[in-house]
Amino acid sequence: MRTSPHLERAREHTADWMYRFGLVEDPRANARQLREWRIGELAGMCFPDATAEGLDLACDLMGWYFAPFDDLFDGELGRDPVGAGRLLGEMTAIVDRPLPVAGPGQPPVVRAFADLFRRSVAGMSLAWRRRAARNWKDYLAGQFAEVVDRRGGPMPDPTSCLHRRVRTTSTQVVCDLAERVEGYEVDNLVAHMPGLSELRLIAAEIVAIDNDVVSADREKARGDLHNNLLLVLETTRGLTRHAALQRLAGMLRERYERFERLERHTADPGPTPGPPTSNLRRNVAGLRDIVAGTCVWENTTGRGRT
Repeated sequence: MRTSPHLERAREHTADWMYRFGLVEDPRANARQLREWRIGELAGMCFPDATAEGLDLACDLMGWYFAPFDDLFDGELGRDPVGAGRLLGEMTAIVDRPLPVAGPGQPPVVRAFADLFRRSVAGMSLAWRRRAARNWKDYLAGQFAEVVDRRGGPMPDPTSCLHRRVRTTSTQVVCDLAERVEGYEVDNLVAHMPGLSELRLIAAEIVAIDNDVVSADREKARGDLHNNLLLVLETTRGLTRHAALQRLAGMLRERYERFERLERHTADPGPTPGPPTSNLRRNVAGLRDIVAGTCVWENTTGRGRT
Protein backbone atom coordinates (compact mmCIF):
# COMPACT_ATOMS: atom_id res chain seq x y z
CA MET A 1 0.00 0.00 0.00
CA ARG A 2 1.52 3.32 -1.07
CA THR A 3 1.63 6.18 1.40
CA SER A 4 2.85 9.76 1.48
CA PRO A 5 6.43 10.59 2.51
CA HIS A 6 5.03 13.63 4.35
CA LEU A 7 3.06 11.61 6.92
CA GLU A 8 5.04 12.51 10.05
CA ARG A 9 5.03 16.23 9.22
CA ALA A 10 1.28 16.15 8.58
CA ARG A 11 0.53 14.35 11.84
CA GLU A 12 2.46 16.99 13.82
CA HIS A 13 0.79 19.79 11.88
CA THR A 14 -2.67 18.40 12.60
CA ALA A 15 -2.01 17.99 16.32
CA ASP A 16 -0.97 21.66 16.48
CA TRP A 17 -3.84 22.80 14.23
CA MET A 18 -6.50 21.05 16.32
CA TYR A 19 -5.13 22.58 19.51
CA ARG A 20 -4.95 26.10 18.01
CA PHE A 21 -8.59 25.91 16.96
CA GLY A 22 -9.73 24.68 20.36
CA LEU A 23 -10.86 21.30 19.12
CA VAL A 24 -8.93 19.57 21.92
CA GLU A 25 -7.84 20.58 25.40
CA ASP A 26 -4.78 18.38 25.93
CA PRO A 27 -2.27 18.54 23.04
CA ARG A 28 -0.28 15.55 24.29
CA ALA A 29 -3.33 13.35 24.63
CA ASN A 30 -4.48 14.47 21.19
CA ALA A 31 -1.13 13.68 19.58
CA ARG A 32 -1.30 10.23 21.16
CA GLN A 33 -4.85 9.75 19.92
CA LEU A 34 -3.91 10.74 16.38
CA ARG A 35 -1.28 8.01 16.39
CA GLU A 36 -3.59 5.41 17.90
CA TRP A 37 -6.34 6.24 15.44
CA ARG A 38 -3.83 6.35 12.55
CA ILE A 39 -5.29 9.61 11.21
CA GLY A 40 -2.03 10.51 9.47
CA GLU A 41 -1.90 7.08 7.87
CA LEU A 42 -5.44 7.53 6.58
CA ALA A 43 -4.52 10.80 4.86
CA GLY A 44 -1.22 9.39 3.60
CA MET A 45 -2.80 6.29 2.07
CA CYS A 46 -5.67 8.18 0.46
CA PHE A 47 -3.36 10.84 -1.00
CA PRO A 48 0.08 9.27 -1.51
CA ASP A 49 1.03 11.89 -4.12
CA ALA A 50 -0.06 14.95 -2.13
CA THR A 51 2.28 17.87 -1.70
CA ALA A 52 3.55 18.48 1.83
CA GLU A 53 1.12 21.37 2.29
CA GLY A 54 -1.63 19.32 0.68
CA LEU A 55 -1.18 16.44 3.08
CA ASP A 56 -1.27 18.88 6.01
CA LEU A 57 -4.71 19.97 4.77
CA ALA A 58 -5.89 16.40 4.22
CA CYS A 59 -4.73 15.28 7.66
CA ASP A 60 -6.38 18.31 9.29
CA LEU A 61 -9.64 17.37 7.57
CA MET A 62 -9.41 13.78 8.80
CA GLY A 63 -8.67 14.97 12.33
CA TRP A 64 -11.66 17.32 12.20
CA TYR A 65 -13.94 14.59 10.87
CA PHE A 66 -13.33 12.12 13.65
CA ALA A 67 -12.63 14.40 16.60
CA PRO A 68 -14.72 16.31 17.21
CA PHE A 69 -17.24 16.48 14.32
CA ASP A 70 -18.31 12.84 14.00
CA ASP A 71 -18.16 12.29 17.75
CA LEU A 72 -20.52 15.21 18.34
CA PHE A 73 -23.33 13.18 16.81
CA ASP A 74 -22.67 10.18 19.04
CA GLY A 75 -24.04 12.18 21.98
CA GLU A 76 -27.11 14.31 22.64
CA LEU A 77 -26.61 16.41 19.52
CA GLY A 78 -27.12 13.31 17.40
CA ARG A 79 -30.77 13.19 18.51
CA ASP A 80 -31.41 16.93 18.61
CA PRO A 81 -32.63 18.20 15.20
CA VAL A 82 -32.84 21.79 16.45
CA GLY A 83 -29.29 21.94 17.79
CA ALA A 84 -27.84 19.89 14.95
CA GLY A 85 -29.68 21.95 12.37
CA ARG A 86 -28.27 25.15 13.83
CA LEU A 87 -24.70 23.85 13.78
CA LEU A 88 -24.92 22.29 10.33
CA GLY A 89 -26.67 25.37 8.99
CA GLU A 90 -23.75 27.53 10.10
CA MET A 91 -21.36 25.29 8.16
CA THR A 92 -23.56 25.31 5.07
CA ALA A 93 -23.59 29.11 5.16
CA ILE A 94 -19.78 29.14 5.20
CA VAL A 95 -19.66 27.02 2.05
CA ASP A 96 -21.87 29.54 0.25
CA ARG A 97 -19.87 32.64 1.21
CA PRO A 98 -17.49 34.21 -1.33
CA LEU A 99 -14.96 34.44 1.49
CA PRO A 100 -15.42 31.31 3.62
CA VAL A 101 -14.86 32.54 7.16
CA ALA A 102 -16.69 31.87 10.39
CA GLY A 103 -18.58 34.59 12.18
CA PRO A 104 -17.73 35.87 15.67
CA GLY A 105 -18.70 33.66 18.57
CA GLN A 106 -19.11 30.49 16.56
CA PRO A 107 -17.97 27.21 18.16
CA PRO A 108 -14.50 25.77 17.48
CA VAL A 109 -15.82 23.02 15.18
CA VAL A 110 -17.37 25.67 12.91
CA ARG A 111 -14.33 27.94 12.94
CA ALA A 112 -12.09 24.99 12.12
CA PHE A 113 -14.41 23.98 9.29
CA ALA A 114 -14.23 27.49 7.83
CA ASP A 115 -10.44 27.26 7.86
CA LEU A 116 -10.54 23.86 6.14
CA PHE A 117 -12.88 25.03 3.42
CA ARG A 118 -10.98 28.27 2.85
CA ARG A 119 -7.72 26.37 2.39
CA SER A 120 -9.43 23.72 0.24
CA VAL A 121 -10.68 26.19 -2.36
CA ALA A 122 -7.47 28.25 -2.48
CA GLY A 123 -6.12 28.29 -6.02
CA MET A 124 -8.91 26.15 -7.46
CA SER A 125 -11.20 27.18 -10.31
CA LEU A 126 -14.74 28.45 -9.80
CA ALA A 127 -16.07 25.26 -11.40
CA TRP A 128 -14.15 23.10 -8.93
CA ARG A 129 -15.28 25.23 -6.02
CA ARG A 130 -18.91 24.90 -7.05
CA ARG A 131 -18.55 21.13 -7.33
CA ALA A 132 -16.86 20.92 -3.93
CA ALA A 133 -19.48 23.19 -2.34
CA ARG A 134 -22.31 21.02 -3.68
CA ASN A 135 -20.72 17.86 -2.27
CA TRP A 136 -20.07 19.50 1.10
CA LYS A 137 -23.71 20.60 1.30
CA ASP A 138 -24.85 17.09 0.42
CA TYR A 139 -22.67 15.74 3.21
CA LEU A 140 -23.93 18.24 5.79
CA ALA A 141 -27.56 17.73 4.77
CA GLY A 142 -27.03 13.98 5.06
CA GLN A 143 -25.77 14.41 8.61
CA PHE A 144 -28.94 16.33 9.47
CA ALA A 145 -31.11 13.61 7.91
CA GLU A 146 -29.39 11.02 10.12
CA VAL A 147 -30.17 13.10 13.21
CA VAL A 148 -33.84 13.22 12.21
CA ASP A 149 -33.86 9.46 11.54
CA ARG A 150 -32.60 8.74 15.06
CA ARG A 151 -35.78 10.25 16.45
CA GLY A 152 -37.76 7.33 15.03
CA GLY A 153 -39.91 6.80 12.01
CA PRO A 154 -39.95 3.96 9.49
CA MET A 155 -36.81 2.03 8.74
CA PRO A 156 -35.38 2.78 5.30
CA ASP A 157 -35.15 0.00 2.76
CA PRO A 158 -31.57 -1.15 1.95
CA THR A 159 -31.40 0.78 -1.32
CA SER A 160 -32.45 4.04 0.32
CA CYS A 161 -30.06 3.42 3.22
CA LEU A 162 -27.10 2.95 0.90
CA HIS A 163 -28.04 6.09 -1.01
CA ARG A 164 -27.98 8.06 2.25
CA ARG A 165 -24.75 6.51 3.42
CA VAL A 166 -23.02 7.52 0.18
CA ARG A 167 -23.64 11.11 1.24
CA THR A 168 -22.73 10.81 4.91
CA THR A 169 -19.41 9.00 4.54
CA SER A 170 -18.10 12.17 2.81
CA THR A 171 -16.33 10.16 0.10
CA GLN A 172 -17.40 12.63 -2.58
CA VAL A 173 -15.80 15.46 -0.60
CA VAL A 174 -12.62 13.43 -0.25
CA CYS A 175 -12.62 12.69 -4.01
CA ASP A 176 -12.75 16.42 -4.71
CA LEU A 177 -9.92 17.01 -2.26
CA ALA A 178 -7.61 14.67 -4.18
CA GLU A 179 -7.26 17.26 -6.93
CA ARG A 180 -6.51 20.07 -4.52
CA VAL A 181 -3.92 18.31 -2.36
CA GLU A 182 -2.12 16.59 -5.26
CA GLY A 183 -1.87 19.79 -7.27
CA TYR A 184 -4.01 19.30 -10.36
CA GLU A 185 -7.56 19.78 -11.54
CA VAL A 186 -9.83 17.72 -13.75
CA ASP A 187 -11.38 19.69 -16.60
CA ASN A 188 -14.92 20.76 -15.73
CA LEU A 189 -16.42 18.90 -18.70
CA VAL A 190 -14.50 15.71 -17.88
CA ALA A 191 -15.48 15.91 -14.21
CA HIS A 192 -19.11 15.38 -15.22
CA MET A 193 -18.52 12.53 -17.67
CA PRO A 194 -20.85 9.60 -16.87
CA GLY A 195 -17.97 7.17 -16.50
CA LEU A 196 -16.08 9.27 -13.96
CA SER A 197 -19.27 10.13 -12.08
CA GLU A 198 -20.12 6.43 -11.84
CA LEU A 199 -16.63 5.58 -10.62
CA ARG A 200 -16.99 8.16 -7.85
CA LEU A 201 -20.37 6.71 -6.90
CA ILE A 202 -19.00 3.17 -6.79
CA ALA A 203 -16.07 4.34 -4.68
CA ALA A 204 -18.46 5.99 -2.24
CA GLU A 205 -20.65 2.87 -2.07
CA ILE A 206 -17.66 0.64 -1.32
CA VAL A 207 -16.50 2.94 1.47
CA ALA A 208 -20.04 3.14 2.91
CA ILE A 209 -20.57 -0.63 2.91
CA ASP A 210 -17.18 -1.31 4.48
CA ASN A 211 -17.78 1.35 7.13
CA ASP A 212 -21.15 -0.09 8.04
CA VAL A 213 -19.69 -3.56 8.49
CA VAL A 214 -17.06 -2.41 10.98
CA SER A 215 -19.32 0.06 12.82
CA ALA A 216 -22.48 -2.06 13.16
CA ASP A 217 -21.99 -3.26 16.74
CA ARG A 218 -21.17 0.21 18.02
CA GLU A 219 -24.23 1.72 16.34
CA LYS A 220 -26.51 -1.09 17.44
CA ALA A 221 -25.43 -0.56 21.04
CA ARG A 222 -26.49 3.10 20.72
CA GLY A 223 -29.83 2.11 19.20
CA ASP A 224 -28.90 3.78 15.92
CA LEU A 225 -30.49 1.24 13.58
CA HIS A 226 -31.60 3.52 10.73
CA ASN A 227 -28.19 4.62 9.47
CA ASN A 228 -26.25 1.40 9.03
CA LEU A 229 -26.80 -0.85 6.03
CA LEU A 230 -25.92 -4.06 7.89
CA LEU A 231 -28.44 -3.28 10.64
CA VAL A 232 -31.08 -2.27 8.09
CA LEU A 233 -30.67 -5.62 6.32
CA GLU A 234 -31.03 -7.48 9.62
CA THR A 235 -34.07 -5.44 10.66
CA THR A 236 -36.03 -5.07 7.42
CA ARG A 237 -35.13 -8.37 5.76
CA GLY A 238 -34.99 -10.54 8.86
CA LEU A 239 -31.47 -11.72 8.07
CA THR A 240 -29.09 -13.23 10.58
CA ARG A 241 -25.78 -11.42 11.07
CA HIS A 242 -24.01 -14.07 8.98
CA ALA A 243 -26.54 -13.81 6.16
CA ALA A 244 -26.43 -10.01 6.19
CA LEU A 245 -22.63 -10.06 6.06
CA GLN A 246 -22.75 -12.45 3.14
CA ARG A 247 -25.16 -10.13 1.34
CA LEU A 248 -22.82 -7.18 1.85
CA ALA A 249 -19.80 -9.22 0.78
CA GLY A 250 -21.60 -9.95 -2.48
CA MET A 251 -22.41 -6.27 -2.94
CA LEU A 252 -18.77 -5.38 -2.40
CA ARG A 253 -17.55 -7.98 -4.90
CA GLU A 254 -19.98 -6.74 -7.52
CA ARG A 255 -18.86 -3.13 -7.01
CA TYR A 256 -15.16 -3.94 -7.10
CA GLU A 257 -15.69 -5.79 -10.38
CA ARG A 258 -17.66 -2.88 -11.84
CA PHE A 259 -15.03 -0.44 -10.65
CA GLU A 260 -12.23 -2.37 -12.35
CA ARG A 261 -14.13 -2.67 -15.63
CA LEU A 262 -15.10 0.99 -15.67
CA GLU A 263 -11.66 2.10 -14.50
CA ARG A 264 -9.96 0.53 -17.52
CA HIS A 265 -12.42 2.13 -19.91
CA THR A 266 -12.58 5.59 -18.32
CA ALA A 267 -8.85 6.02 -17.73
CA ASP A 268 -8.05 5.35 -21.40
CA PRO A 269 -9.62 8.14 -23.47
CA GLY A 270 -8.01 6.91 -26.70
CA PRO A 271 -4.75 7.17 -28.63
CA THR A 272 -4.86 10.97 -28.96
CA PRO A 273 -6.22 12.41 -25.70
CA GLY A 274 -6.64 16.17 -25.76
CA PRO A 275 -5.99 18.72 -23.02
CA PRO A 276 -9.40 18.25 -21.34
CA THR A 277 -8.52 14.64 -20.47
CA SER A 278 -4.91 15.23 -19.42
CA ASN A 279 -5.61 14.67 -15.71
CA LEU A 280 -8.29 12.01 -16.13
CA ARG A 281 -6.02 9.01 -15.62
CA ARG A 282 -4.48 10.63 -12.56
CA ASN A 283 -7.90 11.25 -11.06
CA VAL A 284 -9.11 7.70 -11.69
CA ALA A 285 -5.99 6.32 -10.01
CA GLY A 286 -6.69 8.67 -7.11
CA LEU A 287 -10.14 7.17 -6.64
CA ARG A 288 -8.54 3.74 -6.27
CA ASP A 289 -6.12 5.15 -3.65
CA ILE A 290 -9.03 6.62 -1.68
CA VAL A 291 -10.99 3.35 -1.69
CA ALA A 292 -7.99 1.22 -0.77
CA GLY A 293 -6.67 3.62 1.84
CA THR A 294 -10.02 4.07 3.55
CA CYS A 295 -10.77 0.35 3.67
CA VAL A 296 -7.32 -0.49 5.07
CA TRP A 297 -7.73 2.23 7.69
CA GLU A 298 -11.22 1.07 8.70
CA ASN A 299 -9.79 -2.30 9.63
CA THR A 300 -6.60 -1.11 11.34
CA THR A 301 -7.47 2.08 13.22
CA GLY A 302 -7.39 2.07 16.99
CA ARG A 303 -10.40 4.37 17.07
CA GLY A 304 -12.81 1.50 17.49
CA ARG A 305 -15.66 1.00 15.14
CA THR A 306 -16.60 4.27 13.45
